[in-house]
Amino acid sequence: MSRAAAALLLFCGAAAVVVMICRDLETAAPLHHLQLETTHSDTTLQIQRDSEERRLSLSLSFFNDPKSSSLRSESTETSTDQGIWFSRWRNKDMYAELREKQQIQQRLNAEVLDSEHNFQPLSICGRQTNVGTAQDLALLEKFNMENTCPGANSKKLLLLQGDLAHGRTGNNLIEFLHALQIARDMDYQLAITSNSWVFELLHKMWFNSSHGDDWAAKFEKAFCIKIFQPDESTRGWDRVPHDLNPKNSVIISKYLFNYESELPLDEYIASQSRFIQVLFRHYNTAPEDMCSGINAIFGEERSNVRYSVIHNRHLEGAPGIRLMQRMSRGSGCHPTAALEMHPEYIKSILGPIGMLNHPIVLITDGQDPAVAQRLLEDPEIGPMLSVMPQSASWIGGDLTAAIMSDVFIGNPASSFSGFIAKARIAMGFGNNHLFRAKVSTGVGKPEWVTTCGDACIYDKNILGNMS
Repeated sequence: MSRAAAALLLFCGAAAVVVMICRDLETAAPLHHLQLETTHSDTTLQIQRDSEERRLSLSLSFFNDPKSSSLRSESTETSTDQGIWFSRWRNKDMYAELREKQQIQQRLNAEVLDSEHNFQPLSICGRQTNVGTAQDLALLEKFNMENTCPGANSKKLLLLQGDLAHGRTGNNLIEFLHALQIARDMDYQLAITSNSWVFELLHKMWFNSSHGDDWAAKFEKAFCIKIFQPDESTRGWDRVPHDLNPKNSVIISKYLFNYESELPLDEYIASQSRFIQVLFRHYNTAPEDMCSGINAIFGEERSNVRYSVIHNRHLEGAPGIRLMQRMSRGSGCHPTAALEMHPEYIKSILGPIGMLNHPIVLITDGQDPAVAQRLLEDPEIGPMLSVMPQSASWIGGDLTAAIMSDVFIGNPASSFSGFIAKARIAMGFGNNHLFRAKVSTGVGKPEWVTTCGDACIYDKNILGNMS
């Protein structure tokens, strides 16, 4: 029996409909191509045997994405002397992978009902997400969630104050999401002061559009957070964490950044996704517009255009290389490809899914202008490439343009890329490409493959404190 067939046998317990197929593989010709498609309601397998090809391909649809019929997250997986590498969760058999994907989807669907606002489908900048759709809600037969806020019966207070925090925007977003998670995990009351780095971070992008509602009231209700005035007393509260100076905002934010929840992976992804969904139900269009990037490039076509986003983050040169090497050890990805973004690398992603014929948007920190130059000079990529114009480029606009794209190509060592990928998972989007490597197939030239998939962006064994 071929190794590819043996690998498929690991999947055979997942669905009765494929049992006969799996049995047949024990005596059939070697299996070299497989397409696995998951939806909310069923799982199907498409199998091709080719005696001349020595490779196994997987196509996994993480969510019931209406775009997925033409955009498959397909990766070529190779039988090597070291065994078969499967995309998505690395070093796990397909059955375990499918089961965990279904668990995460169920958790995400359940979180849709966690807020009275989440019964309506979510649209961002005129583009549809898969949050709150009929398909999401139909999957739930019954659901019961305790609606009490964390810390409601506790006097432990985690107060975020001060105008300085650890790291840049990507890190700060992680710190805020981790603070929400700590409050849930530890039953703390989370609070911020109105002059804190958290207020400054969020106020520009969320909850501040001119709708006649009070920013503070909406924010407090959405996240079960209290807002303290700078001179307001915390008498009667037990300030946590006890072993750190609560008034040192950099130390506290670094503590938040380094926090690793003990929740099971599927529960953690669902919890973090729910927080992100709430943020984007309140995205700003004034005074600063989160849709500025999408509007500047696509204008009135923004709702229906298919496009890809490349996030180029150089990460200050040598520090970025060291961080990518750490990511490479954990995920198997190439140690520099996501930093350099060479045309060959981009085309290995966009070519197989037919996206080289659609617009490509580059958002960049500008530290390595050679990246944009190489892409613009490429005869296939160049004609389709737009660099985000400076007039429309700001953190919120870049963030939203990337999140709402059909395909995202990012840098796993960048916390900003990581937040984009997490937000795309929260919105129900696949086609997130951060972990890629070039491997030998034994036949022809080496090929680029996905070494670690969507859930890896939340895997603390790979991302560490950025998860």
